[in-house]
Amino acid sequence: MDRFLNIDWNPSLEDIINNSFMDQERFEKESVMHKIMTGNFIDPFKNIDVEYKDIKTDLMNDIESEADEQCLDDSIETIKMEKKIQVKQANKIKRYVPGIVKPIFKFPKKSKLNKEQQAKCLRVLLRFSESDKPKITPTEREELQNYMDLQKIISQEQDEFLEFAKSKWHERSFSIICEDYINLCWKSKLQNIHNLPRYYAEVANVPFVASKNIEVKFISDCLQMGQLSKIVLPTFTRPYMLRANSEQLLKRFPPKNYICNESPVCFKLPVSEDPNCQKLAENNNVDLVISSSGLNCLVNNIGPSYSNSWILPLVIKRHNDKNVIYIDKAAPPNANTIPNKNNWIYKYILKYYLVRVKHLISESTEAYSDNIFGDVNCEELLKLEDEYENTLPHIHTESHVNVLAQTENENSEGTLDEENTLKDVKLNCDGSSDTILNSNISNSTTAKGHETLGKDENKNAENNQVYELVAANKSSAMAMEDNVSYKLFAIGPQSLEQNELMKNVIKEYKMLVRTKTDGFEILQNNVQKLLLLAPKLEHQVDFGAEAVTLEESLKQWISLIFRPLTFLARVRISAETSEILQVEHRTAMSISNEIKRLYNVKVEDSLTILHNVVQSLINLSPGRYIMRHTVRNGSFAVIYKEVESPGKNIFDLHTVYGEQFHSLHNPPWIPLDKIVPNPMLKCFERMPAMFYPINSKTFPKSRKSTAIKKSNTGIVRRSLRNKKKK
Repeated sequence: MDRFLNIDWNPSLEDIINNSFMDQERFEKESVMHKIMTGNFIDPFKNIDVEYKDIKTDLMNDIESEADEQCLDDSIETIKMEKKIQVKQANKIKRYVPGIVKPIFKFPKKSKLNKEQQAKCLRVLLRFSESDKPKITPTEREELQNYMDLQKIISQEQDEFLEFAKSKWHERSFSIICEDYINLCWKSKLQNIHNLPRYYAEVANVPFVASKNIEVKFISDCLQMGQLSKIVLPTFTRPYMLRANSEQLLKRFPPKNYICNESPVCFKLPVSEDPNCQKLAENNNVDLVISSSGLNCLVNNIGPSYSNSWILPLVIKRHNDKNVIYIDKAAPPNANTIPNKNNWIYKYILKYYLVRVKHLISESTEAYSDNIFGDVNCEELLKLEDEYENTLPHIHTESHVNVLAQTENENSEGTLDEENTLKDVKLNCDGSSDTILNSNISNSTTAKGHETLGKDENKNAENNQVYELVAANKSSAMAMEDNVSYKLFAIGPQSLEQNELMKNVIKEYKMLVRTKTDGFEILQNNVQKLLLLAPKLEHQVDFGAEAVTLEESLKQWISLIFRPLTFLARVRISAETSEILQVEHRTAMSISNEIKRLYNVKVEDSLTILHNVVQSLINLSPGRYIMRHTVRNGSFAVIYKEVESPGKNIFDLHTVYGEQFHSLHNPPWIPLDKIVPNPMLKCFERMPAMFYPINSKTFPKSRKSTAIKKSNTGIVRRSLRNKKKK
């Protein structure tokens, strides 16, 4: 009602003619509705085609085309402006670069190279460190020549930089992370040593050096157990921190129990107590059974100082009228440096963050036993062995499917000497690329004549039935990362370089190696690549990337040699912030070249040590032994045999170890790598192990500032002038 009352019923003066709002004449003349109602309405567009017939359409087309061109030019200009705006916005958003820190120490000098020269030399390093052989353009060839011309200056300055970095090493601080978890694991490993016999007498020596060239050949994959886990590496779009506490690690990786009767998983026991190792050794006429940790201990004895001290428990058993050597895990050290302790704990922290684990929970709640053979004397197993000629099945799991072989040259992180070939060691993987996945076990299996399950589907089905019978009791919750492989190798003289006389002297032995793999990485083409994770702690991030130590590189090399088709992911981590800085992919060949470049060591000599160990121990009587090396032993290791009571020249194993895992202070300096730049150096285009570059441009003094300076010299301050007047 209020709205109705507020209506203004008085029309405007413009619409009032002759004192009326709309008269009859105006309504009939101007109202379209009136014309439509009376039938007098005429469509103004009815004959438009006839009216425009005589108009020059060409002129209109020209006008329209010019208008279209103008619109197109405007749109192109608009697109260009938008792109410029996007580029400016992208430049404002800084790309994340891990490991950029402020310099802790002031450099004593500037580099002899300017910024442009260092950038060119860095591009040459990065270009020739790629896996593929680079195709050099004329510009890149010129940069390579400039790099070679500056090589003498670069080498001299890098030596000075390393001396400066070494002088500042003692000013850095080191702290242990997760120390309670480290001590708990150390005591758990020490438990196995206390379970060994106490007294030993010296019986033999093992030399580390011999004038012979040894090679390793892969024969077959005897047994695969468990499942592989997926590894997800960081993308470096944001900071990736590895900050785990002891409680988290203890829950995910509880310390192992070395008491055989209480351990539910047999492959976590020493190889001498693993029933799978014994059965496979008997069936394949093996001379040596060893785990990956035993291999890591033996290869780390390349001269010249032989400063490592270690103890390896071993057992010699009698199978098939011959001795079989079982080398167990090395005894834990009494003390270690803080960087080494942290590097050890980061092996577990890396797995905690990067390995995706799923638990397989079975319906049964019975205790799990991973001994696939069950009772080795049961009638069912003996009958099956006779029926299938002692052929044992390979466990086929989903996580192993589609793990394809790739050549080392395709994925190796090369160096400037990447073209060097591995001459003294050959890893021969016979068969197809999936031999590691689909191999059978046979007493007469050789490197040239082993069959694969994929070749015969019927036989594969029969073998699966065998596995279902002998592994029917396998149950309980088992983590995917609990995987193990039993692989067969041959170690002996190089066939191409040995004559018949030398072949009779240097014997070939069979090795059964028990290993684990961290998991697999899925590549862009959905191919799964087997990976080992290796942490590399960086304590000098402000100076550059640290060189891999000889001990680290030897262990990584031997790990890949005895894990065919597996690659190494070396993860560089900031020791101060626990941030992942970069990931380097390595192969056995690239690590061999790296050791040759850094330490001028022939890495294949470590295989000679392994061959000497088998040759020296194979003729000893069965029993329990330990192999020990100290600094005073030099290039020899001492073999001790178990005795019942103490006496003169008797070694007491239990007195070697105390109750605490000590930390050694003042760790040795770790040199920087001269050809590996960290992300910060790449970002600022600086060469590794070099000082800050000098400015490439010198700015002359402006005339205006000079004139002002000259004029200021004649000006007397007012305060002085007032004093003179007084």
